[in-house]
Amino acid sequence: MPWWRTRSWNTDLNTLTRLHKALRALEVDPDAQHKPAPAPALPTPSAGLPARRELLRAPQVVKTEQQASGGQILTGPGLAPEAESAQTLSLEAGQGEQGPDQKDAVPEPAAAGPDPAIAAIRETFRYVAEAGDKAVGFFYGQMFVRQPQLRQLFPSAMDEQRDRLFCALGRIVESLSAPEDMAAYLTQLGRDHRKYQVEPEMYEVVGASLLATLRAFARDAFTAEAEAAWTQVYLAGSSLMIKAAEEDSAASPATWTAEVVTVDHRADGIAVLTIAPDQPLPFTAGQHLTVQTPRWPRVWRPYSIACMPRDDGLLMLHVKAVPGGWVSSALVRHTAPGSQLLLGPPLGTMTLERAGNRDLLCVAGGTGLSPVKAIIEQAVRESVTVRRRIYLYYGARRRSELYDLPDLWRLGDAYDGFELIPVTSDDPAFDGMQGNVGRVAARYMPHAYCDAYVAGPPEMVRETIRLLARAGLKNERIHFDDALLAGKHRTDA
Repeated sequence: MPWWRTRSWNTDLNTLTRLHKALRALEVDPDAQHKPAPAPALPTPSAGLPARRELLRAPQVVKTEQQASGGQILTGPGLAPEAESAQTLSLEAGQGEQGPDQKDAVPEPAAAGPDPAIAAIRETFRYVAEAGDKAVGFFYGQMFVRQPQLRQLFPSAMDEQRDRLFCALGRIVESLSAPEDMAAYLTQLGRDHRKYQVEPEMYEVVGASLLATLRAFARDAFTAEAEAAWTQVYLAGSSLMIKAAEEDSAASPATWTAEVVTVDHRADGIAVLTIAPDQPLPFTAGQHLTVQTPRWPRVWRPYSIACMPRDDGLLMLHVKAVPGGWVSSALVRHTAPGSQLLLGPPLGTMTLERAGNRDLLCVAGGTGLSPVKAIIEQAVRESVTVRRRIYLYYGARRRSELYDLPDLWRLGDAYDGFELIPVTSDDPAFDGMQGNVGRVAARYMPHAYCDAYVAGPPEMVRETIRLLARAGLKNERIHFDDALLAGKHRTDA
């Protein structure tokens, strides 16, 4: 039986939960990474993993490159068998689901502060992140040397692919998501990777290349504890992705072909595309998908769907042509009705259901309006049963860049609970609110019991999240597509 089928959802969620809690604890005790490091408190892998692989070794004593002088340590999945009972979580109980008489099988260090093994994850990733393109180039070099046929799955220009690697790793290390959200993100990512024709065996090559990269750039900081912690996190993530891809292959295609129905040029460099997938593409308002154009094969870029699910199956995308943006420029300047596009599956967890029946405070910058507009449309549709107030702070630099005002005014005419507040940051002649849209929204926030949805350029989103939290909104009521925030992610939209 393949190793990933021996792992349960609870096993993988437990690993992500312990990682999330420990990384959050580091924010309280930032000096924890300098404390002596005991054995890691992450669960060991399940039995049945492939033997004698660099990433997934059978239990054994091995040497690290740092200890080539003769010292021996136990690394990664090679932890001593007798340690398993002390370090394996109870799968039956599940993380956070123990009864009053049940105890977590993992012993917590007495008043030791955050887990040093988890601190090692953040510390070693810092070395790799600081190395930038050198580290990522090393990683892909390792991967292509180990399995040369993988090179054909990637575009000729690797810059965006490199950014995506750091985005995914950064999202985990920065612990932006709750464990359940991270698990959902990884399962969606596994489904999305079907478009790359990724096979389960390739995950082992990726994992081995990741450890080799961490070892090369973190050097002495890449201790046995760090390697074990990274290995467990990678096992959990790749297990979720592989199983999700297997399940999805029985129900959905890896990609959808779509025909462009209309291209509406709304402003300089901004277009609204209406597209028709060749078969049903189920999604939830607030999600995004990746797009490939015939002009740039194997180059994918993420775009939020700018409408709620429609009965006619059409989708809408808001695209701004970014200087040097291959896909965005192709969509805005070289796409016409009848053009064909390739779409990946829907991704993202920023959906309306998270808000329950509460009022909505929506903050959108530029084409970040796309997912927010979809969520507002869904809320208006549900207003027959759920009456709520909806406040949209819609920002751009100049009045001419507020490209979707006519549609938003029509939404206001359809639902009297919707209030639109346009904001410009660099247009002295604008007769509405002026300033930073996030600061304006935080200053005039209607009340602290609403749910906020924030979308736009990453730095704008980060700042708005901070300002809304400072204004009194609980973190769990501030929703955003955090898949685009970790690391130095560049997006065409």
